[in-house]
Amino acid sequence: IGACDGNLEEGSLRCDCNVSIRKKGDEKLGTKVELKNINSFRFIEKAIDYEIQRQIDLIESGDRILQETRLYDSTRNCTYSMRSKEDAHDYRYFPDPDLLPLEISGERIENLKKSLPELPFQKACRFVDDFQLSHVDATNLVEELDLALYFEEVVKVSGNPRSATSWIMVELWRELNDKKLSVKESPISASQLGRLIALVDDSSISGKMGK
Repeated sequence: IGACDGNLEEGSLRCDCNVSIRKKGDEKLGTKVELKNINSFRFIEKAIDYEIQRQIDLIESGDRILQETRLYDSTRNCTYSMRSKEDAHDYRYFPDPDLLPLEISGERIENLKKSLPELPFQKACRFVDDFQLSHVDATNLVEELDLALYFEEVVKVSGNPRSATSWIMVELWRELNDKKLSVKESPISASQLGRLIALVDDSSISGKMGK
């Protein structure tokens, strides 16, 4: 919806992970440790794996796990303590009499839902229904809004959703990756690619010439 580009590596979005362990069959959850401000999916996986093993080692050596916030050091591939105060009273919450209760009606919630733009999942479903794409192709095409919009424009010009998918996901994607460009920076516009596909489809040029 344009609120955030979700780029973890550039700091647009950061992730916190809560990690706790318990023996198989136990109902009681273990002590929670929060991993703070992780900025890539790869580091999320590595931080969680490290923290799980750290907690297992502590339990097996007879130590106890402290409820705390920890940071992940990607260079050393380890977590380290940031702070230990994590219960509600440690944050020194207090009531503010100047803040009035916020009541949101069900009607307003429904109106807000209706005003939302088409979300990625909805767009992918539409691509499957309208263009007979596979779920995999549709999901790949809606990963970025610019890519989805580019695809729809190519389809509009070419009239061939399947060829548009193939040309974008194979030929165009290879060119953009080689030149380290985004879809928005593509030297080939959607209308140009659409016209090219149309020429290939009506045998005005061969697929090899088009590439």
